[in-house]
Amino acid sequence: MNPNEIKKLKDMAPFPVILLIILFFLPSFLIEPEKEALKANAAAYISASKKAGLALKNREKYQKEKEKLAQLELIHADLKKVIPDESVLPSFIDTLHALADKSSVSLEDVRYTFNKEYDKLKVPSYQVMMGLNADYAGVRAFLAELESLDMPVIVTEVVLAEGSRYAITMRLLVK
Repeated sequence: MNPNEIKKLKDMAPFPVILLIILFFLPSFLIEPEKEALKANAAAYISASKKAGLALKNREKYQKEKEKLAQLELIHADLKKVIPDESVLPSFIDTLHALADKSSVSLEDVRYTFNKEYDKLKVPSYQVMMGLNADYAGVRAFLAELESLDMPVIVTEVVLAEGSRYAITMRLLVK
């Protein structure tokens, strides 16, 4: 090589070194921001996947609760069919007297009271308190006839007052 070319190379020598240093550090300048963006995106993805998992669990719970609600609505509708209106009381009184005659029971001192609640439930009902004059077999037959009624009658108390006198307290649930 001639001396002019060597001189030119010596003058240009710092340029390749600077270029080498730039090329050496260039990947870190380009990769570091990408790394940070990747970390941020990964954190956002993890957060979103957790939220999606929670949303799926909530959806499953919602579906189960919706099914339970549908079952409860069916039960409620069936219950509404069974529970009579308040207007059934006169026919219920007639039915009580017919059952008493059928069971050889004498009804005495029958009292009816209306309550808007029954055992702290918002279920209106008639409380029926009556005295019976009959033997034990007649009272059992009368109770069996009460249980066979298609009305929701709940016998709450049966008390032997004296000899052949009994006191019965019951509830008739109404709408």
